[in-house]
Amino acid sequence: MNLTTREETVLAFIARGMSDREIAARLAFSVSTARKHREHLLAKMQLRKSSQLTMVYLARQPGLFKKAGRWPRIIHSRNASANTWNGSGAA
Repeated sequence: MNLTTREETVLAFIARGMSDREIAARLAFSVSTARKHREHLLAKMQLRKSSQLTMVYLARQPGLFKKAGRWPRIIHSRNASANTWNGSGAA
């Protein structure tokens, strides 16, 4: 999935645990703009939680996983605590 430079920057800040307010201050825009960036990333990647964005950020780092370039597959279930992440890309 291709991300813009701004999306990559916001994703990196989210992965570092920064709040919308902190991201807005760092990038000199409003808190609502930071929130919209977060919401857009979640929608674009079909995710529900910011913690999942962190997993995607880590998976995009070169050499972190054996199969670089493959997206991790996030398996959703009705029970949120049962959601699992499979870095191999297989279900």
